[in-house]
Amino acid sequence: MSEATWWRHLRGDPTRFLFDGADPGVEWRALVELLGRGLDSPAVERARAAAREAGPAAGILRQQGAVGLWGSPGVVGHRWGGSLWRFLAVTWLGADPHDPRVERAASALLGVLSPSSGGFAPARDAQRSACLTAAVCAAMMRCGFGRHPRVQEAVAWLASRGGAGWSCPDLRHLVAGECPHAAVWVLKTVVEAGDSDRRRLARLADRAANWLESRGLLMEGAAPPGWRRFGYPCLGQSDLLEALATMARWQQPVSPVLRSALKMILTRQDEGGRWRVERAAPLGEPVGAPSRWLTLQALVAVAAYGDSLEQREEERS
Repeated sequence: MSEATWWRHLRGDPTRFLFDGADPGVEWRALVELLGRGLDSPAVERARAAAREAGPAAGILRQQGAVGLWGSPGVVGHRWGGSLWRFLAVTWLGADPHDPRVERAASALLGVLSPSSGGFAPARDAQRSACLTAAVCAAMMRCGFGRHPRVQEAVAWLASRGGAGWSCPDLRHLVAGECPHAAVWVLKTVVEAGDSDRRRLARLADRAANWLESRGLLMEGAAPPGWRRFGYPCLGQSDLLEALATMARWQQPVSPVLRSALKMILTRQDEGGRWRVERAAPLGEPVGAPSRWLTLQALVAVAAYGDSLEQREEERS
């Protein structure tokens, strides 16, 4: 990684850990998000191709059925073995979006997810959920299905819901009647969108980012279970680290709230400049293990806002 002021905030050099060949999925994402490599760069293309054969996402894809689903279409929302959750997992574990198996999964899911209009629900007899809808839309955007009519309709449904934030049928998610997970995934939906859609949906992203920032990223007070303990992949929920990294990807301007969140996150690194799993995540790494994905999330935030910590200290001196 290139020399930068923000690098000084790390207790060690995590590059060997990120690029040790164990998970090409995290490698191509790190090349893009930390080193600024284009998707067409040879290094990124090599890592994306390798992610089809090796790493956690490849392991899940090897279990996929011929039509693109995992198991019966009638149980796509079954936690955590249903096709919906498997698709979300491979997306956020660095699968190549152009892998035909990923494209088959996205296409098949859009044909069977309920209901047939508006937002998505985990089952036919369940209520539509803003956080689930946004999570599906974000994954579909990354996989190149952002212009699919069903995805566009779901995004429009999200834009029409609520006031400043979004509600949710899962009462465990709610803080003062609103769902922080939904705000994170709505913002991530816009971050993952193509350039034209990102510009068109900028107001929606600002709404989500402003909601999160106005609540202080829930660093104190009421928060959903697990919000302040980090795990990956975030399936059906999110956390403080996911929120801050998504704000960084959106290029949300630095503020006292974001600086405070970054300081909190920096205290959680180990002596090697890595972040460890603090809560169990479905299809994720064991608790206590150093996590390449959590480390990447944290480094994205440090790269975006780390220099502001130096500048703040200079202003005080």
